[in-house]
Amino acid sequence: MCVRLYTLAVAEPRPRDAARTRELILAVHGYDRATVRTIAADAGVSPNLITRYFGGKRGLFAAAAETDLHIEEVLQGPVSRLGGRIAARVVARWEGQPGDDPLLMMMRASMSDPEAAEHMADFFRRQTSQPLARYLNSDDAAERAAAVGSLIMGTVIQRYVMRAGPVAWASADEVRGWLACGLQLLLTGGEFSRLGAPAGATARDATEGG
Repeated sequence: MCVRLYTLAVAEPRPRDAARTRELILAVHGYDRATVRTIAADAGVSPNLITRYFGGKRGLFAAAAETDLHIEEVLQGPVSRLGGRIAARVVARWEGQPGDDPLLMMMRASMSDPEAAEHMADFFRRQTSQPLARYLNSDDAAERAAAVGSLIMGTVIQRYVMRAGPVAWASADEVRGWLACGLQLLLTGGEFSRLGAPAGATARDATEGG
């Protein structure tokens, strides 16, 4: 069975209620193979119920993956030690997570599903890149935030999705130290050239919602 859910008890479910959705989902396996009908059958509800409140499979899983990464806690303190704080939070968040972690599942799906990729890009922009760029508050803050996000995503994909290569084989402590050094260089070292923006975007979009 592709998806296993808690028994649904949804008197008035809300599509954006991530906490409630996480209570409903016990485990998710094989996003690409799962269907609304399969999910509904496992949950013992009508497929129309999922479509009505979540817009379908993608909306249900996206809501489950919508979690608060609490980056504001990491951004408290001097920038000179920010790389270490971010690295510690990244490793703590992902180390030991089950393979059916909804956020990890959505990241896997984003590699082959354009809409899942768009959702993940928006999620990490809101949760990480924009707050970090505002914290750095420099002319190249957006570029540094983009570089930090790219290193983190590459680390997560190699270690927790691909599970191959030196980053995957290293211990959690080794990855934490390696990542801290790399992040600190991206946060405070050298100068970054400007990145192009998509048509219609403004310079403020990197640090503000848009």
